[in-house]
Amino acid sequence: MAVFETLTLAERARQLGNPEGAVGLAVADWLNENNRQANAKNVALLGGDAGNRVLEIGFGNGRTVPDVIAQALDVTYCGIDISPTMVTEASTFKAALVASGKASFDLASAENMPCAEDSFDSVFSIGVIHFWTEVMRPGGSMPMACLAPREAPDFARPEHGFHLRDAASWDALCRAAGFTDVHVETVESEQITPSGAPIRRYGIIVRGRA
Repeated sequence: MAVFETLTLAERARQLGNPEGAVGLAVADWLNENNRQANAKNVALLGGDAGNRVLEIGFGNGRTVPDVIAQALDVTYCGIDISPTMVTEASTFKAALVASGKASFDLASAENMPCAEDSFDSVFSIGVIHFWTEVMRPGGSMPMACLAPREAPDFARPEHGFHLRDAASWDALCRAAGFTDVHVETVESEQITPSGAPIRRYGIIVRGRA
């Protein structure tokens, strides 16, 4: 993805956190393809039951939605994202699911969700660090995937909005937030840099139950 190489570190971080315009669409496509294996693993952790309502925080271009809905009968999906570009892209990509009421894509942040408390059976996110137990039903589950500090990309710095935590820090943070049965796993994956070079990346998958 040559366009990514032309961006400054701050611009790369901004487009990853809030994709915008044609560059944002290209970044989202690259992320979806590059993280396909890790995304599938995180979605599988949802362990969806029939009739579940699932919330995704930061859905990007919405490519994980069919896998979420396919987990069980009558699963409904709600996604929120802070990027107008991604809301439009996902809504267009899955217009049929939106029309049928199986999926919705809303412009919103984790701090200001357009939903009532106890609305969801599961909340998940890939590459987003904010999760809120109060929007989940009692007994709901939270799988989350994010970058690990180990050998993180050069743009993943606090000054660019990235706040990476190791496994022990995530465990403590989730328990302090009221989650129980917390499991934190560090995973490795083979990925491709925007310039096309192979690279090993490290991520963290956090699971908790409210």
